[in-house]
Amino acid sequence: MNSINNRVKGSTDVFAVIGCPVRHSFSPVIHNTIADITGRDFIYTAFEVQPDEISSAIKGAHALGIKGINVTVPHKVAVMSELCRIDKRAKVIGAVNTLKYTDKGYEGYNTDVIGVYYAIKNKGFDVKGKNVLLLGAGGAGNACAVMAADKGCKKLYIANRTAEKAQKLADNVKDAFDCNAEAMALDDIYFIDKADIVINSTVMGFGNNAGISPVKDKAFFVSKGVELVFDAIYTPWQTKLLKDAEECGICAVNGFDMLVYQAAAAEEIWFDTSFEAALRERLCSELRNYYRENMS
Repeated sequence: MNSINNRVKGSTDVFAVIGCPVRHSFSPVIHNTIADITGRDFIYTAFEVQPDEISSAIKGAHALGIKGINVTVPHKVAVMSELCRIDKRAKVIGAVNTLKYTDKGYEGYNTDVIGVYYAIKNKGFDVKGKNVLLLGAGGAGNACAVMAADKGCKKLYIANRTAEKAQKLADNVKDAFDCNAEAMALDDIYFIDKADIVINSTVMGFGNNAGISPVKDKAFFVSKGVELVFDAIYTPWQTKLLKDAEECGICAVNGFDMLVYQAAAAEEIWFDTSFEAALRERLCSELRNYYRENMS
């Protein structure tokens, strides 16, 4: 990873991530690496923005000509009222994570949808025509549900600790995508007939919940015909959910590649371009090694 000092000029474009807190963000490493690889003249940094300053921050960023912004917690919903246009998928999700500069203001997108899609697709799997079990109906769950519905899953099961929240998400994707979606409580997943792909968007396995899996009985994976398990968590690198799946001989994927792919998707939006698969894979490989050596 090259030093950015040799390429920053007065004409260099600025991109950033905003959040609170945000100093821990891996996004500057990702995007500055992309700049090094592609040779594009930009620099990417992080700005901590307090919740009551989001409006002035967006107005100020636009006045300064900041070309693109990634948005992380807690601003993904609040920032929507500051935008001149919001993409359809972001509207259904109810949150944005990517802003694109236009003369009229910033446009809002949600690239988590693309990130999780490529994280699954590039392992040789596709949600099209498959039964998908989504664990969790929060912010990340909304993006995963939209991805599965948008990409043509056969059936989408949404399981959450509060079934009412799962039902609300199921209703949203059914209305927007004519998707066959069914909501249930998390403990009821053992009654479904089949789940080709399991996606975890809960915090079970992360932080204080490390060592916990949302699937209590790993016999579930074999009995339901599971082919792939995706966990949006990447710290720890292997959650109990993924470990249990691997022990059953099932492909298990953590959320790191999703992080990189959603960042690449943001750049595709900002620069009106499309990355070749080989470039996305190179990014994932370099950044995966860097993360595991320096930050995990």
